[in-house]
Amino acid sequence: MTKTRELEITALAAGGDGIGRDGGRVTFVPRTAVGDRVRVELVQETKSFARGRLLEVLAPGPGRVVPPCPVADRCGGCAWQHVARAEQLATKQAIVEGALRKLAGVRVHPIADPAPALGWRRRARFHVAGGKIGLYEHGSERLVPLAACPQLEPPLDAALAVLASMSLPDGDIALLLAPDGAIAIALDRAWRPAATLVGRAGIAAVVAGDAVHGEPVREIEPGLWIGPRDFAQASAAGNRALVAAAVAAAGAPAAPGERLLELHAGAGNFTRAFAAAGWEVTPSDAVAPPRPPPRFVAGTAAEVARDAVGPFGAIVLDPPRTGAAEAMPAIARLGAPAVVYVSCDPATLARDAAMLVAAGYRATEAWPLDVMPQTSHVEVVLRLVR
Repeated sequence: MTKTRELEITALAAGGDGIGRDGGRVTFVPRTAVGDRVRVELVQETKSFARGRLLEVLAPGPGRVVPPCPVADRCGGCAWQHVARAEQLATKQAIVEGALRKLAGVRVHPIADPAPALGWRRRARFHVAGGKIGLYEHGSERLVPLAACPQLEPPLDAALAVLASMSLPDGDIALLLAPDGAIAIALDRAWRPAATLVGRAGIAAVVAGDAVHGEPVREIEPGLWIGPRDFAQASAAGNRALVAAAVAAAGAPAAPGERLLELHAGAGNFTRAFAAAGWEVTPSDAVAPPRPPPRFVAGTAAEVARDAVGPFGAIVLDPPRTGAAEAMPAIARLGAPAVVYVSCDPATLARDAAMLVAAGYRATEAWPLDVMPQTSHVEVVLRLVR
């Protein structure tokens, strides 16, 4: 039997859902804003929490706005287009402060807002089903076809329109925009018309299965070369702020050429800036990037930290959302004076930082950054010292 409830949304959770209370039980409801009075259908119930599906906004809260995208109520790409920008920033600040509250003495700076509210994506990944390109609906694998996306930088949006006009092979498709306007695209499967895309709407390269047309590896920032499937921060402006925050957190080397160990270095996003600041950087990651930076070491963070021979003036890591708990003991044993932890998940950041604190480090400052507006994602740069 269907169960419906009327709830008031009092906060937004780290995953993007609104939080209401059904009696004393916390209920998570997607697509809601603080202050909303809503009617929901309960779709999951436990003793401690429930999840609801939004049926109707009975009375909008002060933080609700009309989303700029016409399919925002269905598309799973953005969780918070219906949430006012100021409310997004305040919520992310609160999420970071809440996650780090047990790190005694840490100062959480006001959240930085470096990226434009819309039109900031220089890279994106879409799904193709039945020949149509789009994104999945929130919480499902039903495709929402798209011919435009307000989150994309305009040249990338024009390329999306071209792709939407064609019958594409099913699978995933990745798009990357370089600063010179060149666009590289990668499709999972072979596709006979792939070469015909080159030269249209700024498309300079297409990878379709094993076939390569043009040069897909592009220099998206000075010294940073990636392909459309490789990871890089989606916002150029957001990335500049994130790199600057990490460099500031590491501080200047005590002497020119002091050594810095970088874990989860990826394609060298932070490596370039640390080297420019005077550090001798040893970058590492489990898989080598298309163009590895000097002194690159292949290996997991735990392996590299275990085998590294110090001393290091600083250790920097930028792990995936799951964190790097397995590397914390080896990082602590290396005993660098400073550890800079860049995280896209405040909860796993707090977990891993607590392990370093238990080993003798002290968390001093944290810098939250909103580099992905209209989403619930937040980046944090944390400095620990001993």
